Amino acid sequence: MKPLHIDHATLELPRLPAAFEGLRVLHLSDLHLTHWIPRMEKTRQALGELRPDLAVITGDLGHRSWRWRQSLSAVLRLLESIQAPMGIYFILGNHDSLQLGAELARHGMRMLTNESVVLTRRGQRMALIGLAQHRRIDTDIPAALAETRAEDFKLMLMHYPDLIFAAGAAGADVCLAGHTHGGQICYPDGSPIMGHDALSPQQCSGVHKINETWLVVNRGMGKAGVKLRLFCPPHAIVLTFTRGGRSAARSPVSENAAAGRISAAARR
Repeated sequence: MKPLHIDHATLELPRLPAAFEGLRVLHLSDLHLTHWIPRMEKTRQALGELRPDLAVITGDLGHRSWRWRQSLSAVLRLLESIQAPMGIYFILGNHDSLQLGAELARHGMRMLTNESVVLTRRGQRMALIGLAQHRRIDTDIPAALAETRAEDFKLMLMHYPDLIFAAGAAGADVCLAGHTHGGQICYPDGSPIMGHDALSPQQCSGVHKINETWLVVNRGMGKAGVKLRLFCPPHAIVLTFTRGGRSAARSPVSENAAAGRISAAARR
């Protein structure tokens, strides 16, 4: 396993409650772990040094669903170093087994399956929403939002980034996703050779603004299909939430230009 690349990004969020100013969120995705290897120890140590407020994982913690017991041991060992006082939350991806999710939940992490939890600080609320994405047909955004309020700030976890349009239409302020592996096989400048969903290859990694919703796509740590990552190192993202920006709609041209600048900066 190559050294973990850690990106830091700040999101300006006009609807962020004042109590959550400066919130630091560790975003992981696509671990694809089936067994522990000594080289992963450096990754475990690096995660332990980050000290986020909240940690979230957007699917594919394991890889071979029938090897979920081995995956469980490796995932727990990797994540045990993370100190996040607001907790570790996760959703399942298309490579995960339901048994793995249930066992991780028994060990203190919270699995979200078309549901939400309300995080509170000094009497103010943030809704953390997790979509069921073990398969695409499992996704039920209305059910996931059933316990939220219209005025809640909404942080949504989803495995497939191309659900951003449905999530944005449902009122999500920030969407965190994975699945694409950032292309996994990239050109030397980090540009993906191909995408893995309905979004453009340029949107399969990094930070993007889609209308009024931020989309953060994590290129993950593991591999699937071809057993190779080329010019696409293992990835973790630390996001800092700050109040700012504007809530008025922008034109599609300026929106796309802004997304391009942000994405390029995030890759550096």
